[in-house]
Amino acid sequence: MNYTHRFESASTLPVQNRNYNYPGVSMSMIVSDIFPGLKKGNILSFWKLRTSLASTARLNTPYSTQSVFVNNFASGGGFSYGFTNANPDLKPEKQNTYELGTEIRLFKNRLSIDGAYYNTVNKGQIIQSFRLSYATGFVLNTQNAASTRNTGIELSINGAIVANKNFSWNTTLNFNKMWNKVVGMPLNVAEYYISDTWLYGNARAGLVLNGPTTSITGYGYARNANGDILIAPTTGLPVVDQRFLIRGDRNPAFTLGINNMLRYKNFKLSFLWDLKVGGDVFNATKMFMTAAGRSDLTADRYVPRVIKGVLNDGKQESATPTPNTISVIPAYNDAYYASTAMPEEAFIEKNINWLRLRDLTFAYAFPRNPFIGLKQVKTLEFFATGNDLFLFTNYTGADPAVNGNTAGTRGVGAFGFDYGTLAAPISVNIGARLGF
Repeated sequence: MNYTHRFESASTLPVQNRNYNYPGVSMSMIVSDIFPGLKKGNILSFWKLRTSLASTARLNTPYSTQSVFVNNFASGGGFSYGFTNANPDLKPEKQNTYELGTEIRLFKNRLSIDGAYYNTVNKGQIIQSFRLSYATGFVLNTQNAASTRNTGIELSINGAIVANKNFSWNTTLNFNKMWNKVVGMPLNVAEYYISDTWLYGNARAGLVLNGPTTSITGYGYARNANGDILIAPTTGLPVVDQRFLIRGDRNPAFTLGINNMLRYKNFKLSFLWDLKVGGDVFNATKMFMTAAGRSDLTADRYVPRVIKGVLNDGKQESATPTPNTISVIPAYNDAYYASTAMPEEAFIEKNINWLRLRDLTFAYAFPRNPFIGLKQVKTLEFFATGNDLFLFTNYTGADPAVNGNTAGTRGVGAFGFDYGTLAAPISVNIGARLGF
């Protein structure tokens, strides 16, 4: 059993909230040592249980607790408060994590299993630069505004499938499944979004109370209570719902890494497969190309079609809505491909999967010392590594492993937003390792 307790003080916080503390405790026990009888029969080699409770804190950026005067070049000049509202009552953001795990080794350590369940809650998250009513006197505000919860399962399985003098084969599986949710947000904030993820059109990484922390909010199709798309009776084109609602979730159903290591005498081959199942991607590149007439969606623009939906004629919410029968030829009505008829929802590709070969390494180790009569040379190995050699996916863009910006932005970033993002390049490295 281990217990820690941190007491900290931060000058970036207001005086009344400057001192804070948080504890952490962990416990573990080796069950196979407590009950040695479990090891009989050469099946169970080792069994450990562990659990932990831990708290941490995150601070605000400097100078975010006191508003300052700035140059005002309007209304005759002078000085006034800027458009950013600093918060004199700011507190540190707290994170509490609970984890329960186990480690099991079987068949004389030939097979090992390590699994964990975690539950992380972030309370009083510090949100900076989000908009509230301009009646506050500011445009952007800072406060302890939100709370989020992340739960998940992590499982690692390692097996020595073959192990002898000349040949060995070792495989490791890493499985991850995560759930996330926004559990707290100011009631007067319908949506908070990361501005740097608003790359193109009207889709962004927006957060909504009780929604996922990896959601995509944006414009979509207007629908009736039955879920049918509403069609304008005058044009035969869809009606757009210009509200930033949750249209997709970038969080995958699960991810799985499969790493293999094979050895035959002095030859070694290792390769890592990366599998992702589920998760949505906003293909803003395709939306831009479609509006410009460069997308494959525009190839059949001279073919008449009837968009499936019901007319927005006043009967759309009745028991007998009017089915759409209006024929449209997109080549003679360019609004068909514009955001007025094909909103961002149309370019959010659902349940994107991929299987990629992350890396492949082939190596040869020369026989050990003495090497060419030099006792100082202990080992010599030549290797060749290829990265991102193969990709199998149902995504229509270049590469579903996209991020619209960098880690320099706050929050969950812009993974799952594809706007002019290049695919991961194929690379080959050739080298040697020499040991003395």
